[in-house]
Amino acid sequence: MVTDLDYTFRESSWSSEITYRPGLDALLWQGARGQGRLDYASIRVVHVYKVRYLGSRKTYWRCVLRYGMGREVCLQAAHFAGFRRIEDRTSTYIPFVKRLEARIAAANPDTIFREGRQSLTFTDAALGSALILIQKSTRVVGLNSATRAISWLMRKIGPRLKGQRIARLNLVAAYPEKSADEIEHILLGMWDNIGRVFVEYSYLDQIWNHIPDRDLQSIVLDRNSRSLFLETSQAQGPALFFGAHLANWELLPWALGSRKGEAAVVYRAQAAAPIERELARQRANSKVTYIPANAEAIFRVKAALRRGAFVGIMMDEHFARGVTVNFFGRPCTATPILARMARQFDCPIYGGRIVRLSASRFRFDMVGPIATPRDADGKIDVAATTQLITGVLEGWVRENPEQWLWLQRRWRVKTPALGSAEDDHGIEAAERKGV
Repeated sequence: MVTDLDYTFRESSWSSEITYRPGLDALLWQGARGQGRLDYASIRVVHVYKVRYLGSRKTYWRCVLRYGMGREVCLQAAHFAGFRRIEDRTSTYIPFVKRLEARIAAANPDTIFREGRQSLTFTDAALGSALILIQKSTRVVGLNSATRAISWLMRKIGPRLKGQRIARLNLVAAYPEKSADEIEHILLGMWDNIGRVFVEYSYLDQIWNHIPDRDLQSIVLDRNSRSLFLETSQAQGPALFFGAHLANWELLPWALGSRKGEAAVVYRAQAAAPIERELARQRANSKVTYIPANAEAIFRVKAALRRGAFVGIMMDEHFARGVTVNFFGRPCTATPILARMARQFDCPIYGGRIVRLSASRFRFDMVGPIATPRDADGKIDVAATTQLITGVLEGWVRENPEQWLWLQRRWRVKTPALGSAEDDHGIEAAERKGV
């Protein structure tokens, strides 16, 4: 009989599912291959660290119990539901491990509890440091020369990278009517844009130096966007803002930071610590609060909205167990967080995109407040609003497909070959708990 003390997971795509139970004096387990036990008194080391799998940005907790002569039991939050399909079981894993650690410590005071890092973390750090060094070196030759060189390089090496296959599958799914040559042309444009974004990170404060009453060389606003921008710059919040990974999407927070009043954006932290630190340094002058998408994110978003802030969320990413929407005529899941917050706070929703005009010159388009669909009680309809926003995003991508980040595994509902069905970050877990 399975109880609330048990924890069940599958360690890899090739292993069987095993259920573990922290007994009074031993860890017990049962699976397809039989039963087993590990006495707490025989455990020498409890090693806790986070693990990341190649091709994924998400990390998962792992606990390794070492005993005997090099023997060990591995417990982890990552459950392999199928080939390359990972389910995050952190919500049940953490209470289980905490209870297990307490019983091990009580039974064997000599057990060593150790925290460490996976070897892949060190690799990430080394690669991250190398990328930062390359990025900083571009300042020696200047923005225009560096972007030309790096964009040319990305057009050469990008098609040889792993992401090329994913991007091509996405494009074929989105544009079944396009020829192979047209698809390849968009792919080359995407790699070109990625190369330019890489260089532009070091120049964000120079590129977005917008003065509301006039256009600068690097940023252009049309009449409607300028009027809306000026209007919202003086408006009192709360309000929500959605965006997409188009052109140099990092300029969107700078746009929010140009308005008067508090602004915040939810973002996914980088796995490589050096890159995360460098990004924090580059973003520091944007006057925007960056909220990492973790278990505390939903609390911070709500607190910011209560203070009357503008809060931005990227809406063009996959979100496991989210709202099912149609994107390019195909079903996928999108985050309902923005629509739920709009429903709870009954606040307006705006949208914005960055369009690359040439080299490092951009147009900032702003729309809103969008006419949100309402239910019979007059409250914002979460599913319908999420679909409406997705439709706006699709229109933007169709206008400039080479400027969107096709590397994302966007469709996972009907096209499992495009990638693993990984669970999302802590913001979703908090929502499931009703906070």
